[in-house]
Amino acid sequence: MRKQSKWIVIALLALAMLLQACGQEDGKPANSANPANGKADPAESAGNTLIYAAETEFDKINPVLEDTVDINNLIFRGLMRFDETNTPQPDMAESYEISPDGLVYQFKLKQGIRFHDGQELTAEDVVFTISSILDEQVQSVVRSEFVQIDSIEAVHDHEVKITLKQPFPPLLDKLTIGIVPKHALDGQDMNTADFNQNPIGTGPYRFVKWDRGQSVTLQAYPEYYGKRASIDRVIVKFVPDSSVRMLQLETGEVDMAYLEPSAVEKMSKNDKIAIYKSPSADYRAMMYNMNFELFQDVNVRKALNYAVDRAAVVDGILLGYGEPAYSPLQMNKFANEQIEKYEYNLDKADEYLTAAGWIPGSDQIRVKDGKRLAFTITAPSSDPVRVQLATYLASQLKKIGADVNAAALDWSVIDISKTEAFMLGWGSPFDADDHTYRLFHSSEIGSGTNYGSYSDPAVDKLLEQARTTADTAKREELYKQFQQALADNPPYIFIAYQHALYGVNHKVKGIKIKTLGHHGAGFLWNLEEWTLHD
Repeated sequence: MRKQSKWIVIALLALAMLLQACGQEDGKPANSANPANGKADPAESAGNTLIYAAETEFDKINPVLEDTVDINNLIFRGLMRFDETNTPQPDMAESYEISPDGLVYQFKLKQGIRFHDGQELTAEDVVFTISSILDEQVQSVVRSEFVQIDSIEAVHDHEVKITLKQPFPPLLDKLTIGIVPKHALDGQDMNTADFNQNPIGTGPYRFVKWDRGQSVTLQAYPEYYGKRASIDRVIVKFVPDSSVRMLQLETGEVDMAYLEPSAVEKMSKNDKIAIYKSPSADYRAMMYNMNFELFQDVNVRKALNYAVDRAAVVDGILLGYGEPAYSPLQMNKFANEQIEKYEYNLDKADEYLTAAGWIPGSDQIRVKDGKRLAFTITAPSSDPVRVQLATYLASQLKKIGADVNAAALDWSVIDISKTEAFMLGWGSPFDADDHTYRLFHSSEIGSGTNYGSYSDPAVDKLLEQARTTADTAKREELYKQFQQALADNPPYIFIAYQHALYGVNHKVKGIKIKTLGHHGAGFLWNLEEWTLHD
């Protein structure tokens, strides 16, 4: 009986091995197929892998809902794409035409583009994406970027027609946004859809898995319509602590990381690490919350602006990796260099505060109507530079009789709109409309990113005119007037532009430097061209 059982077991094992061999294709196990498209599961054959240490984890991966530039650009693609000079060029669009009056844009799509689940991209997907952004039931962070669209229609499977309410020169920039698949989201509540945790795009990398609090894994998409990525797998690892990012880069646990200025000198001594110092349109500023009575007096805001030594910040905190800031468009082709730059001047600060009725008290802290000149600057504890800036400002402003405290808090307990003052980071290397309209226009108070409730009718009008004026020379003049209006009625203390600093393992090749956005956003813009060489 035992001998018979032994031979039965051997026969069954042989049969199982035979069935497995019959089910194999190209040396891959039969059970490695991806149910979505029938292709081999890339997680089973990782190949060469790039590990990127990112500062923060996002809540959703969906370009309609969240503006997470680098991860979105790997998974999704738009009609247009920014090139090395940050100029929008056709991407999934084969070509486009603009009517003489600037109101009608017609795009022809490339044929044969497939989403990561195998479904072909059509004009309906483009219509669905833009319509979702404009749908007020969808919690899109970029709705204000598309409100000039009057209608969008699919002329046929591979042609889209967009009609505008008014000329809107930034439109091509806006259409770099990733297109989402209608078939995967139609009829669902996009705000809560499972798609946001399991995204499907048309980009060079497809989503594999998301380990919450740890990492997101992506795999090169073999049917990508462009050049197939050379690096097979990308792991975006969430490492909020800058010291830990630096340590993991040193030990080889990660291949690249965004660095703080203080880490550059040390990392430069490591012959296995290359330091990339990219120009950036990324500025740091202290936001005034206009709901706080103190800041409703423009003279107080002007005084505080004069009390900040920006050159000292660049040298002492940024260690030279930056430059003093005076405008949100300082790095833009429409920069206005003639506006008041609020260069360090304690005498002027004193003049403005005295004119506003703030008189030094017995302890030298200024008082008015029984109230002290006091407020708190909040900064995210995970960002060392912002914490240092808040601490520096708190110390610096005491010189003019302001009792200022710095509070470093975790992002989980920060509501920017509820802080008295906040250490912000913003900036865009693209069209002047980007990161201006949605930061400073009063319509963005409450539902948008005008967290300080800044409202100035002159600023509103200039932003509206500038985004709907086709003539480049007129746009330039309007944006220069806008910058002058901001200087006259400051919403922030613009402090410094910070260079984007990345440490990258020497085995990574093919990186192309261009002017980057907030916190170095855009560094991965040509990652599909990168290679790994040990």
